[in-house]
Amino acid sequence: MRSLSVLFFIVLPIFLLASCNSTDDSTVPTKSVTFSNPREVTISGYSGDAMEPFISSDGNTLFFNNLNSDMLPGGIENDTNLHYAVKTGDITFQYMGEVAGADTDDMTGKNELEAVASMDRNNQFYFVNTINYLDSAASGYLLSLYKANYQDGVLTGIESLPNLKTDRPFGQAPVIGELNFDIEIHYDGNYLYFVEGLFSGNPFPDSADIGVAEKVNGVFIASGRSSGKMAEINTEALEYAPSISTDRLELYFTRTIGADFGVYIATRSSVSGVWGNVNRIDAISGEFTEAPSISFDGKLLYYHQKISNQFRIHVVDRN
Repeated sequence: MRSLSVLFFIVLPIFLLASCNSTDDSTVPTKSVTFSNPREVTISGYSGDAMEPFISSDGNTLFFNNLNSDMLPGGIENDTNLHYAVKTGDITFQYMGEVAGADTDDMTGKNELEAVASMDRNNQFYFVNTINYLDSAASGYLLSLYKANYQDGVLTGIESLPNLKTDRPFGQAPVIGELNFDIEIHYDGNYLYFVEGLFSGNPFPDSADIGVAEKVNGVFIASGRSSGKMAEINTEALEYAPSISTDRLELYFTRTIGADFGVYIATRSSVSGVWGNVNRIDAISGEFTEAPSISFDGKLLYYHQKISNQFRIHVVDRN
């Protein structure tokens, strides 16, 4: 999930049970991208936590999920599902309900997580789902990434994707503790940005890095070549929650160092070049500022932030 503060949802059960179009260009780009005017997004008709925003390419539909935790602050059982709202004003949306078909809960007292939405130009909808991660008898064992067809708030044809990890040979199985907890599909549907996390029993991952997989013959394959190009992004800190710009020259993500959560941007001069100019977006500050989502035109950057013990979606304007 794009919020590390709530990874107990998946991590604790795991260990209880387990006891290109351009020539290569490495020139670091020089352009500077800044944002300002942070403000809260209004979702009329919805009063719960709103996290992991994703804005559709036409700017008219806002996808999000409620709190990424199996318990609310008061100790009440919580179920994390995908929701959506439609635009009614500049930064105002009308809540429409849950995304139908995404809720996979089929057992009383067992709430699975469905979160972190993104969608390409062909209405292929990508999200995180933990239903089969620990079920060794299921076809989705150790898998957490899914895709489906989306239309008017309804998902159909849901299918799982392979667990992705940079430098792992294609077809090699993951092990318990390796978890993709974020996903972002590029608008053209051919590049999938993901997070490879490694857990060893702690609520936070031991490591979290961003990778990219390219669709080859209908299958997303993470190449080891991506690790060198991502070297400026992936550090000893935790990097997660990627959001790629339409031109693929800007990558937004969260970096967490201890208790410090920040939203960053990296830029490059060509789609085959390395990422450089990694900078924190100063206009975004506060408690648990995470999960950036850049609009199709690049003018608005959405994210979530915790205020008065509740996660809410905010937005900043490109200068």
